[in-house]
Amino acid sequence: MRLLFVTRKFPPSVGGMEIYSFELDRAIRGLGVDVHLHAPRRPILGRPSLWQVAGFFLGACLHLVRHGRRYDAVLIGDFAIASLAPVARLFTARGTRIGVALHGQDLYFMRRDSATARLYRAIARLVAGSGALDVAIANSGAIRREALSRGLRPVAVVPLATSPADVAATPRADPPRLVFAGRLIRYKGLSWFVEQVWPRLDPRLELHVAGEVWDEAERRCLEGDPRIRYLGKVEHAALPALRASAIACIMPNRPPEAGEQDEGFGLSALESAAAGTPVVAARTGGLPDAIVDGVTGFLVEPLDADGWVARLAEIAAWTQEQRARFAQAAREEVARSYNWALVARRTVALLDPSRPLPADATDAES
Repeated sequence: MRLLFVTRKFPPSVGGMEIYSFELDRAIRGLGVDVHLHAPRRPILGRPSLWQVAGFFLGACLHLVRHGRRYDAVLIGDFAIASLAPVARLFTARGTRIGVALHGQDLYFMRRDSATARLYRAIARLVAGSGALDVAIANSGAIRREALSRGLRPVAVVPLATSPADVAATPRADPPRLVFAGRLIRYKGLSWFVEQVWPRLDPRLELHVAGEVWDEAERRCLEGDPRIRYLGKVEHAALPALRASAIACIMPNRPPEAGEQDEGFGLSALESAAAGTPVVAARTGGLPDAIVDGVTGFLVEPLDADGWVARLAEIAAWTQEQRARFAQAAREEVARSYNWALVARRTVALLDPSRPLPADATDAES
């Protein structure tokens, strides 16, 4: 199969979608698929400008016009550039299968009340109604539901993956700590946790927070407590050791309010388990797809302060033997069920025009 993979997010740019594009491209090639990667010639660092997006889009259109008929399938890297689908349909051979990967913010942006979001919703309706897309590939059940609400069909679910973390020599910190790693933005629930849960936990605990500030109110909640340390943005390569040093990582997401996004998948949950550290997360958004409850982490009802206190107290009381057993089981489950080779096989099965799409479009495994 000859596959065109069009993505505007690729290293050396940094982010979850960049990791997805890089790892998926490499894993699909590992299956022997002939992949042509169409990515930005120059890295797009940070939020792209309108001109950068427009320039990339036009370049992708030109490539499809010139070379579209050589491909058996086209994978569009995210829904923000899904308007490439009608172009791909027009300039590829009959029977070429066209898909789009769905991540989270590329759909959740349509929840906003702004002129740009209204325009984006209009474009989304046109793409969904054009019939140009054969399949949308969501990374969680939450994203599938969001896509269906926007008129996209069929939508399959292919959960994300992570790579093994090399943290064997990382000791647990003394005093013991919790780690939050992610953007400081309201829906991720850090301020709620600090206000409602943190004062009720063992006073020997520390809380280490790593991530960029997207909401100043979330940063201000960390001030004035000597047991809370804000680390700022931490390089991705340094995160496994930080997670491995903790007794638990936390993802205390709130249910989104009107216009807010939810957690699309929660890759941080997989990365915590791969480091051998339990993640305690709210049962919301895509987090149930990223966590095997009781094996790679623990799900707690969102905004249930009592549930959070009880679960974290239980983990804090674990013996060294309990921690070692959890770490081994979590790493084994991540390696078995959340690896990039599996993501690649499921994705290729959905894009292969010689194979029928699954009837319920929820899984590509045969």
